[in-house]
Amino acid sequence: MQRVRQMHLRPARLAFVHVRLEAIELWPTLLLLVVYALAYAQFALQLAAFPFDLDQGEGYDAWSGWLINLGQLPYTDNAAFPYYSSNYPPLWSYLVSIPMAWLGPGLAAARLVSTVSAVAAAGVLAVAAQRLSGRSLAGVLAAGFFLASPYVFHTTPLARVNGLALLAAVAGLTLLETPTRRRVVLGSLLLVAALFAKPTAVDAVLAGVLAVLLRRPRLGLLGAAIVTAAGTLGVGLLMLLTHGAFWLNVVVGNANPFDIGQLAAYLANFSLLHCVLLAMAAAEGVWMLRRRCWSPWGLYALASSVATLGVAKWGAGESYFLGAIASTSVLSAVWLARFLDSAPPARLRVGLGAALFIQALLLSHAGLSGVLPWLPDRGPQSPFLGRAPTLEDQQAAQMITAEIRGANGPALSEDPSFAVAAGQPLIGNATHLRNLYHAGLWDAGPMVNDLRAHKYAIVILDAELYPEPVLTAIGEFYFLDRSVHVNGANYRIFLPGTQ
Repeated sequence: MQRVRQMHLRPARLAFVHVRLEAIELWPTLLLLVVYALAYAQFALQLAAFPFDLDQGEGYDAWSGWLINLGQLPYTDNAAFPYYSSNYPPLWSYLVSIPMAWLGPGLAAARLVSTVSAVAAAGVLAVAAQRLSGRSLAGVLAAGFFLASPYVFHTTPLARVNGLALLAAVAGLTLLETPTRRRVVLGSLLLVAALFAKPTAVDAVLAGVLAVLLRRPRLGLLGAAIVTAAGTLGVGLLMLLTHGAFWLNVVVGNANPFDIGQLAAYLANFSLLHCVLLAMAAAEGVWMLRRRCWSPWGLYALASSVATLGVAKWGAGESYFLGAIASTSVLSAVWLARFLDSAPPARLRVGLGAALFIQALLLSHAGLSGVLPWLPDRGPQSPFLGRAPTLEDQQAAQMITAEIRGANGPALSEDPSFAVAAGQPLIGNATHLRNLYHAGLWDAGPMVNDLRAHKYAIVILDAELYPEPVLTAIGEFYFLDRSVHVNGANYRIFLPGTQ
């Protein structure tokens, strides 16, 4: 009996050693993925300690959470002071409002919600890849590929809605991978939640519902009915509570002009930085199509690829690629696991390992780019979002905040975090008012009259994002006092009157 037991254990040990040796070619890539994950965590912690905007829209999104904490929906007709509305649905703002009840209206709570959402999304991608491939290695790679992307590094730790929208979307798709009645109900509700975090999650909704329809038509119809009913009910309720302001700000107010040059630049950059992952994901997608394997992840890859065309909109950025990065991470990891399971020759394994290592180097950012200058952060938004703020940035930002505190009246600040840090309420949503003005849906007259009457004790501009009549009034009725450099941006401080 003892001899039989020994004969049984030995092949298992050999198989374990074989698996470990088989993965040697991936060790350099895995090491870099760990470095990127640690860099992500460090960056998120550094941002949590910085109470000012890294991205211009952070303060606006966070302020919406504070308004909900005060019992107000952040949607108005923007016709009267303080001219503020959010241009996103309220789910993220509501979740942010919960920790804000203890932490106050700053950015820390909002960034915490976004970072936790992004890390949780990486975990969901790991689960999805592991289930599709049957290998834990695929799960590790899917999560690692996602967190390694500079696009993810730049956008998801910010106080923005993107991380939560992605988490709800990928969690819904994971549930719909093996459709049962209960999973379809829960998955469909999660997809609705993604829409009420950011409407661009419609790509995940279409992929998830279509995948179930193709495999289990009755359950697919159930999912479509849940999404339609819950979405319609939610929009109708918000329209009723806001007297139509929700539709004005969230739907109409987000219709920006397209810039073909911007689209071409982003697509070229994304394709270059993620080239190996995209090739592996495409191979896996073709494999699924040829076998009529209607996985939500294959359909999500197609839908999210089309959705990236939205990056052509004025004001769009790297966050428009998060869905494509998520689906690519899962499919490429599954393809890699399938490739290793096919017992390829050593030269092919080594070649694949080299290609993946080159891919990991192309994704360089954060500390790796600092140590190796020949591996710069190539993300389009890296000049402003690619590094943590320094002590000098914090001191300069605090100087602006002190100016606001010392002013005798409200502040009109293009960067909202300065006003919030100074203990003042937020006035206006610069980019949103610009969009509404160009669509003929906002009259700048009342704000221009405020400027003419010197209602604002101080005005702070950076990229001049307010509508043209407002900028003209600032130049006419205020004078430039001085400029302050913070995190790569040049903030100009205007005071009432003429110099």
